[in-house]
Amino acid sequence: MLYILEHGGLTLAVSSHGAEVQSLQGLGREWIWSGDAAVWGRHAPLCFPWCGRFNDGHFVVDGKRYEEVSHGFGRDMEHTLVDQSDNSLTFRLTSSPETLSRYPWPFILETCHKLEGTTLSTTCTVTNVGDTPMPFQIGFHFAFAMPLAPSLATNDHRVVFDCAEEAEEITVQPPGLVIGREPRFTGQTYVELTDHIFDNDSICLTGLKSAKFRLDSDKCDHALEVGTAGFPYVLLWSKPGPMRFLCIEPWHGLPDAAQCDHDPFHRPGINVLQPGATFQTTHTVHLVDKTKE
Repeated sequence: MLYILEHGGLTLAVSSHGAEVQSLQGLGREWIWSGDAAVWGRHAPLCFPWCGRFNDGHFVVDGKRYEEVSHGFGRDMEHTLVDQSDNSLTFRLTSSPETLSRYPWPFILETCHKLEGTTLSTTCTVTNVGDTPMPFQIGFHFAFAMPLAPSLATNDHRVVFDCAEEAEEITVQPPGLVIGREPRFTGQTYVELTDHIFDNDSICLTGLKSAKFRLDSDKCDHALEVGTAGFPYVLLWSKPGPMRFLCIEPWHGLPDAAQCDHDPFHRPGINVLQPGATFQTTHTVHLVDKTKE
């Protein structure tokens, strides 16, 4: 089911399928990718309880093998609307026999989308309702519609950092398994976008100093900012070729290592919740009218 919020000049559409944002309109334009299946058929999926791929497509717990797809099952399941206000929608996904057959830990995941001014915040709360430690990852995968103005080319856009960065890139080998890290964008305050920057798939950065990434163009009066503070990893990604969207993805987690023992507790970037414990993280998208800055 699709739910619509209108508040403060913004219009938000969220599907109960995956609790996924389908549309965010404001400042006279649509900011979320259309989800054209011929290019990439999603809009802003949530990665839960895993971020990225598994080596050989599975993990093992207590001698039992569990098959799993990239980014986990949360984005492909129906979430229940549990609260609605004039500016927020809260959805819940609770473990079930279906989830336990793929992920043997009982959990509750709540996702709250909230409009405040020209900002959309999405807060995810994960609770371990079982009686054993629970490994998990969670990440945001919003795809932002490009170009920022109809006449602009990909190379008219840039991703701007808060400051000169000294980040490292998490390096991977096909099909996206972690092998190490190396310096990337050292000393740079922005990254120029091109139609070939993602020819080798996404760019995953860690060790960032910036509290936000800004998608911007000198030829447009609008921009957007994605909050990155508190996230250990931020990915940039799009399909190769003329860039129709850009994903800016703050993650709490990483794909499997190329050399791994299939134990999810050993997965790179893993988080572990003790029984009864809760983890909370917030993703923000701030729409910017540069004429008013």
